[in-house]
Amino acid sequence: MYRLLCLALALTWASFSTAQVKPSAPPVTPTAFDSMTYYGNTKKPAISDPAQIEYAPTIQADGRVIIFEAQGKKSYQLFQTKISEGKWQKPESITKINESGDSTSLIGGPSLSFDGNELYFFKDAKGNSEILFSTRQKEGWSQPELIGAPINSPAYEGFPSISADGSTLYFVRQNFEGPTSKELKKEAQFCLSIYKSVRDKSGKWGTPEKLPWPINQDCEKAPKIMADGRTLIFSSNRPGGKGGYDMYQSKLNDLGEWGMPESLAFVNTDKDDQLPCISAEGDLMYYTYNNSDIYSVVIPPKLRQFMNNIVQGFITDEDSKKGIGAEIIVTDAFTSEVVLRTESNSDDGRYTVVLPVGRSFNFEFRKPDYSSYTYSLDIRSKKKYEEITLNIKLFKTVRLSINVSDHEFFEPLLAEVTIQEKGQDNFIVDKKTNALNGRLTVDLPLGKEYLIVVKAPYFKREAIPFNISSLVIYRDFEKFIELVSEKVEVALNVADMVNNSKVKSKVLLKNKTRGEVIEVDGNQMVSLRAGDRYEVEVTSDQGYAFNSTAIDLTTGKVNSIDVKLMKLELNAQLALKDINFESNSDRLSDVSFTELTRVITLMKENPTLKVEIDAHTDDIGSDNYNLILSNKRAKSVMEYLTQNNIPVERFSAKGYGETQAKFKNDSDENRAKNRRVELKILSI
Repeated sequence: MYRLLCLALALTWASFSTAQVKPSAPPVTPTAFDSMTYYGNTKKPAISDPAQIEYAPTIQADGRVIIFEAQGKKSYQLFQTKISEGKWQKPESITKINESGDSTSLIGGPSLSFDGNELYFFKDAKGNSEILFSTRQKEGWSQPELIGAPINSPAYEGFPSISADGSTLYFVRQNFEGPTSKELKKEAQFCLSIYKSVRDKSGKWGTPEKLPWPINQDCEKAPKIMADGRTLIFSSNRPGGKGGYDMYQSKLNDLGEWGMPESLAFVNTDKDDQLPCISAEGDLMYYTYNNSDIYSVVIPPKLRQFMNNIVQGFITDEDSKKGIGAEIIVTDAFTSEVVLRTESNSDDGRYTVVLPVGRSFNFEFRKPDYSSYTYSLDIRSKKKYEEITLNIKLFKTVRLSINVSDHEFFEPLLAEVTIQEKGQDNFIVDKKTNALNGRLTVDLPLGKEYLIVVKAPYFKREAIPFNISSLVIYRDFEKFIELVSEKVEVALNVADMVNNSKVKSKVLLKNKTRGEVIEVDGNQMVSLRAGDRYEVEVTSDQGYAFNSTAIDLTTGKVNSIDVKLMKLELNAQLALKDINFESNSDRLSDVSFTELTRVITLMKENPTLKVEIDAHTDDIGSDNYNLILSNKRAKSVMEYLTQNNIPVERFSAKGYGETQAKFKNDSDENRAKNRRVELKILSI
């Protein structure tokens, strides 16, 4: 009974096919074959064209596509058929693969990979047989490529079979030593033996190894590795069979040894039985009977009673990509009873867990100094065998993203971040955040407690703990740290320019470092951000002109801002700030418009105010040139103001050249002060 249960599980695992050597016998008619029954199951043709031979099927995972070998226009080629409404449709030639050979080439023995993305096969041209592969693309199969050495050699190679994980290729190669049973009649001039080659992580195939006894005994054919990577079905004409080639199954144990092959008695006959593939449902086997057509047979129900689901895959280090040996604990989801405890392979991380249906389970994957992983599996309502692939990536470090921003404005900050292990003095991390997004990402080893300290100029220091000393499942962590700015208390003193008496006023402070605007009354304290620069604009509705200044809090502590306002009186002169022109031109520069906007506001708030716009120059150039230039500049200012809906009759413009210098023209600094524009009050 144990052998039958193992056989059923192996057959259920078989999702894809292998292949067999070039057919030599004529096809058997379906009617003759329909009369054959074994274990109560009738074998019937699955794909049958009386005009040709169909051979070596391999089936897609969902059971809806079969690729097989059949007689083409000149020789044997590969064809594909799909099932629709329970019937296999007319096969179509796989053109790109078939056109890779000439008229004498035999292309056959297809093997579809477990994931359906690769197709392996062989090509026999003028007695030289070699293995090729093709990859599935959006538009179909790619141009085939030779698998090359060390798998292909001057000897005969054929009928490849790829393992479920894609790491091992089984195939047949010419047996130069000959079979051990000399009395057997051989159909070919030479016999074949089964080999395997292992692919490394770089994709390179290793030197093929001949499978030992008891696999290779006589003439072997068509190896087929099942989805578990440990069950091999192949055909052999060894003594004890029913006649011709019979199918056998062998299991690879944990020591890497192949078990004694067992005959698949439920399907073997006195004819050649070979090249099996099993549908996704696990109830049908497709195979080649008597070197003729492709037949299907229902797997005996008693061999399908082993109702389990399998969870298998690899546990790897997420960074090194290497397999790791981790502990796997499976518990009952309702009782917390430990159902099993096992470990993955320490070399490649491979694991397989077989669980009975009808229960619900919780998995925990863990290893010291690594993260943990949990998984839930509910198979209480499952009615058939299923394979669940679960690849686990564990990691030794977490990725911590630290995002530092301004507490008030949520703007990203360039900040210094230091991280140290709790109780230790040395810094594990001492870096700065990105100035554009305020972000810093660091890797921290698991199993420790950390202290994160964040500092930035003119901001208060922030320290937060980060504990990853216990169970960790997720790798990515984010910390959002908002730094509070340091503040400076500044007195706003606004007074009359002549008598120094306090003036009722409004003060507008525009932060030039960031988008902050503060509006307060004059003659009080205001809290400003240390390290920032402010533009200060003071206005009053008590008959005073505006005034502006700037405050720089990056150079040190500032205690007060003192602003003097000029009374709007006849002949009073208001000096305008930052009214600049292009060199030797009356064209206003962009920096001038801020102050001119204040003039516009002043004129609109005082509708009876009339002013003279006076322009002055330094002493560079002739007196006449400077006089003409200053006149043009005064008119340029007036034009800008009238364009902003101020009546032109409220203005006059006059240039004074260098005649009214306020400072000696003996330095660049003094000359810049003499180049100025003023408003002279004509009436109010």
